[in-house]
Amino acid sequence: MKTCAIIVTFNRKTMLQRCIKAVLCQTHTVDSLFIVDNASTDNTFEHLIDNNLISQTELLQDELLDVSKGQQQIFYYRSSTNIGGAGGFYTGLKLAHEKNLFNAFWLMDDDGYPSESCLEQQLKYLEQFHYVMPTSIDIENGKQLSWATKMPNKQKTILYEEYTKVWGSIMPFVFPFNGCLFSEKLVSNVGYINPQLFIWGDDYEHYFRCLKKGFKPITLTHAKFYHPANKAQTHPIMNGIFKIPYVESELRFLCLIRNWAYINKKNHRYFHLMQSFVAYTWLFLITKQWDLKSYKFYLSALADGLIGNFTRHVQYIK
Repeated sequence: MKTCAIIVTFNRKTMLQRCIKAVLCQTHTVDSLFIVDNASTDNTFEHLIDNNLISQTELLQDELLDVSKGQQQIFYYRSSTNIGGAGGFYTGLKLAHEKNLFNAFWLMDDDGYPSESCLEQQLKYLEQFHYVMPTSIDIENGKQLSWATKMPNKQKTILYEEYTKVWGSIMPFVFPFNGCLFSEKLVSNVGYINPQLFIWGDDYEHYFRCLKKGFKPITLTHAKFYHPANKAQTHPIMNGIFKIPYVESELRFLCLIRNWAYINKKNHRYFHLMQSFVAYTWLFLITKQWDLKSYKFYLSALADGLIGNFTRHVQYIK
């Protein structure tokens, strides 16, 4: 089965180097590697050349470059503008799929890396499920998951041993995109990642489209992908009883609210829409004591998601 790996990177050249090495050292060798550089400013391209990972060539913007090293086929694409993680995955998957050479597409960010046999284990299940995820392991603590995961009894665990004991070999849902493997059939039927979302939620928007098309993504409990633990910022409301996602960055908060409003509306998750509206209204009007400026910003982002306006985030990109 011909397989290509797609890594999206932005200003994390050392982490990217680690990820590339792990991808190229798999027990099942990838046929091609596509690196999508999302307008990095830290000399990522030069760093990879200096560390003998890619061949030296002229760096061109918005063009797919063949930077193959030895027998390993490697392509490099540098975007001239910041198109976010969503744009990066859209671009990489589209470029790879349009070559009509591959049966499988392996997607990941630059801040994690797969275990040596990760791809080999995933490929065993691809023909049956078409969307196969490895388990994300805390990169600093191999005994823990990267994020708390629900169990069949609706409780959550962060412990890898407990997680595997309860779920067995397969968990019937996923946390994309860290090391997810798509079949060509899935990509052809579901399409690419939505680049308009820029950051956050693009993985779940695509996941919900897979479900609608009848695919049933799975996670393999023993295929490991090492990733930083979940450090998403939250803010307590209702005297600390609940915590909701919140970031100070206007760009990130706009994308968070807009994208999930869009996803929830598109998938008729109206209870989630209302639940979120009540929570953020409480945050700005009660917890933050009538922070009308922030509340207005929230309402604008919410409206963007409901009407499908994906243009305003550009003004907040630095």
